[in-house]
Amino acid sequence: MSNKFILYIAPFSFPDGGAAARRVYGNCLTLKAAGYDVAVASAQIGEYKTSYNGIDVYSLNERKFESLPRYLKHFLYFNAGSKAIQFLDSLDVKPTAIILYSGYSPYLIKLRLWCNKNKVKLIFDAVEWYDPPNVFAKYCSPYYLNIELAMRYLLPKCDGLIVISRYLKEYYQSRGVDLVLMPPTIDISSVLPRLDGNKSDFVKVCYAGSIGIKKDFLADIIQAIYQINEAGSRVQLHIAGLSFTDLQDKGFLQGLNPTKVKEIIYAYGMLSHKDSLDLVKNSDFSIVFRPPFRNVQAGFPTKFVESMSLGTPVIGNFFSDLELYLVDNVNGIVCNDYTISSLKNALLRCSELENLSELRKNARLTAEKHFDCLKYSNQLSDILN
Repeated sequence: MSNKFILYIAPFSFPDGGAAARRVYGNCLTLKAAGYDVAVASAQIGEYKTSYNGIDVYSLNERKFESLPRYLKHFLYFNAGSKAIQFLDSLDVKPTAIILYSGYSPYLIKLRLWCNKNKVKLIFDAVEWYDPPNVFAKYCSPYYLNIELAMRYLLPKCDGLIVISRYLKEYYQSRGVDLVLMPPTIDISSVLPRLDGNKSDFVKVCYAGSIGIKKDFLADIIQAIYQINEAGSRVQLHIAGLSFTDLQDKGFLQGLNPTKVKEIIYAYGMLSHKDSLDLVKNSDFSIVFRPPFRNVQAGFPTKFVESMSLGTPVIGNFFSDLELYLVDNVNGIVCNDYTISSLKNALLRCSELENLSELRKNARLTAEKHFDCLKYSNQLSDILN
């Protein structure tokens, strides 16, 4: 390793760890473009050392408690990071900086002590700020108390932050923290978009999510699609991440005509990331529809970036930093707010569009301009130097 060795520590699987892993991968490509040697230490169970597209990956075999009940898993979580410290101690060449994604207090406390002792910079990649689900969790849950401790007291003590949104930037700048703002990024050169505007008899809208994602208003999306079809529009909803059984079990289809639902809603269950992207690419629009809660404002939807890169315009309301990138009737359709009525109006406009190919081209141009990982090498270098 050179004297510009950066280690990313990820308390999840890499590279197959969902949006979090894709965030880390994009930032690793940015670091490599800036001339750094970069490796990832993942908490995943697996072979000790592998490689992914030229990035060394070390599996620390720490995620052994995923099948346990949630509260027991959260209790054992407070020992998390110990294997990362053992790994760091074993390295003959220490990194010049460590970037930690997630992990919060258990990792931060251990890594801060190790970095001080070894004169290594500690950078935190901040992409969210979870809201507790209820008042009890806010004041009594060790897990959510750990997050508040990390976000309010431990992150400002890091040597720098990479933040994903203006919400986080403004909060930590007011605390005097050295930081760089980076939205989710992607290797644009590796993504082949679809730019034609040919529509079928139905406008094809896709949603990608999962049962665990409560920030998306999926029930409202389904209601809006159903209601405009009842009124005579022809719009289909294609869902990746949930099956029909999931939709029924969660009550999303309650009160809807089952025959009509099966004509306009297609639910494919869990798909591979590649298959999910193929679904987005072959749709006329993707949809990102969320309320402006703190966890939504602090984050940034990776699926927005992926949709733009594929040339698929987005239907969405403004939250987080989307107002910087989503332009009505240019690269997508903007909902005035996060009500069903606003979403229905947006969907009706989609069914009447004649310039879909222009929207697709503009969506791709938006991704090339704002979300290409190679465009952020200077900013990331600044925070590391």
